[in-house]
Amino acid sequence: MLEKQPTTIRDAQGTLTVVFSEATTAPERVRCAKLASTAFGKSLSAEGYLEREEYLGNLPLARGAGWRFWSLTSADNSDVVLAMCKTLHRDLLVRDTDGATRQEQGYCICSVITDSGYRGRGLASVLLKHVAEWLDGAGHAKASMLYSDVGKFYVSKGWDVLDAFQSTLAVPPPIPREELDGLPKTRLLTIDDLPDLCERDVESLKNDFRNSEPAADTILVAVLPTSPLISWLQSRTDFMNAKTHGKVPKTKGTICDSAGAWMYWYHDLRHNKLIVQRVKLPKGQGEPAATQALAKLLLDTLDEAAKWGLQKVVLWNPGSELRSAMDFLAAKMKIDVTSEKRENSEIPCLRWRDGEKLNVTVWPNEFYGWS
Repeated sequence: MLEKQPTTIRDAQGTLTVVFSEATTAPERVRCAKLASTAFGKSLSAEGYLEREEYLGNLPLARGAGWRFWSLTSADNSDVVLAMCKTLHRDLLVRDTDGATRQEQGYCICSVITDSGYRGRGLASVLLKHVAEWLDGAGHAKASMLYSDVGKFYVSKGWDVLDAFQSTLAVPPPIPREELDGLPKTRLLTIDDLPDLCERDVESLKNDFRNSEPAADTILVAVLPTSPLISWLQSRTDFMNAKTHGKVPKTKGTICDSAGAWMYWYHDLRHNKLIVQRVKLPKGQGEPAATQALAKLLLDTLDEAAKWGLQKVVLWNPGSELRSAMDFLAAKMKIDVTSEKRENSEIPCLRWRDGEKLNVTVWPNEFYGWS
């Protein structure tokens, strides 16, 4: 068990001693969750947020030590949580500069929050310093990621900002069926389809990494789109949609079997958008077959968004294959596509073990890695 570590802060507001520790008991986690709810649970009641935390904590990705809570408590009263965050398990795939490819332990840092009465006193810095020490030690982390609206804040803490580009497709009026002639057939996915597809996706990514040829000094890293991770995110959005809108979409994506390509999506009913979580690109398809397969999958996302009255479809960091498909849709069907860099929301950041500054490329860098 992690030994509790006290830190004394002396500033213009006085002297404050805090204790860093892992919240392992149910009461400790509830106290952490109550603080987190003040920033991250505004769309839910306090009770609803605690219910969601308990529900998510029992899912395969988080069960046991997959989801850990870290806190700074008052040295005078351990029941008073002044700052907290969580670490959530990630399976990483790493291709090192020597060409070796292997699976490594990783984490996503989430729900970093300081009590409003203690902000500006460096508590988040103290918290993250201790969490980083745990990551480098007992956590056996090769790397960790976080997603933040204040990405630059984390640079001084050791997490470097990654690319944060996105493309947005405006949901069009119904497309005449004749416009779809010549495009490959697709079918919709349900939650039951995902485990097998995730397994195929993971093996395909491993093969891609083994056969990749990055620059000599570049390390390739991927968050593996495993079934526990994808299902955790799907379960999270299902819970939120049920609580905030009283309904849960049943379709989870679309697949083009002939091209070996598929997409998972994420219904964000609260923010009126459909987010593409993961795109499995076509294999063994030349042009224009690959472009047309991806275009048809994107049309399915637009159709799904329209069914739910959502205004847009969002993709993170689309590569050249997806950009070609979006260009195809813009030219052939006049679908409005906007591409831009995200500056102030969900900025991905990465920290390598021991804070090493290396030339690391995260690929793919899609929404499914987010928490």
